[in-house]
Amino acid sequence: MNNTKVFLKDEKVFARIIEASELTETDTVLEIGSGDGRLTGRIAPRVKKVYAVEKDLNLLDASKVFLSEHKNIEFVAGDILELNFPDDVDKIVANLPYAISSPVTTKIVHFLAKKPGSFAVLMYQKEFAERMLAFPGIKDYSMLTVFCQYTSKVRKIANVSKNSFRPRPAVDSMIIRLEPKNKRVDEGFLAFTKLIFQHKKKNLYSAIMDSRRGMSVDSKDELRRRLASMDKTVLKEKVFFFSIEELEHIYEEAVRVKIWSR
Repeated sequence: MNNTKVFLKDEKVFARIIEASELTETDTVLEIGSGDGRLTGRIAPRVKKVYAVEKDLNLLDASKVFLSEHKNIEFVAGDILELNFPDDVDKIVANLPYAISSPVTTKIVHFLAKKPGSFAVLMYQKEFAERMLAFPGIKDYSMLTVFCQYTSKVRKIANVSKNSFRPRPAVDSMIIRLEPKNKRVDEGFLAFTKLIFQHKKKNLYSAIMDSRRGMSVDSKDELRRRLASMDKTVLKEKVFFFSIEELEHIYEEAVRVKIWSR
């Protein structure tokens, strides 16, 4: 998708977003990329407060006028990647700017992980969302998949046709719900997995060898010696065929044989 701003116009899609958000009068909602305020105006009557974040000052000013009757909206001008999320936010609802899908998802996931019971309902470019939902052994299975599914429950809400926007973009979209898992996020696991997923179509042995500069030991001979005590069948399997549970076991083994430090 290019940088042309597009706006959701389909009432059925607005309804699906609102339904999936399960909004209540006690909720404080963060909306990222509030645009012209069309979604904001559907959220505000249902909740305690909305933080409407928008980088485009012209759109923000227009939405302030459009939504002036709603006194529970706090308009925030700025780049969401440079702003701290308000501590009182319970839910995040957004038709995300697709150009920042990856970094903003990382930020959202880390925020939700600290707030059990919270969740996000987000619109993504369909291709990006399919990578979030992917499973082992297919092309779309990537580090994005691992990161999202390791930290969160990822659920598809609905496909959204390009015809639901104006002007009509080149791609279809998808609404996703992200809910944090009740587990501690091990940053060491994520760092280790990110390294080997740079070589996801190679077998695990080769992926580790090719990532040795990021390991606890970068000597080829020493790395070979330490890998010798790991399961040879596992080492021969391609990285993108491992489930998240298998990757967690591999990580524990990497720590055990001291090719990785926590």
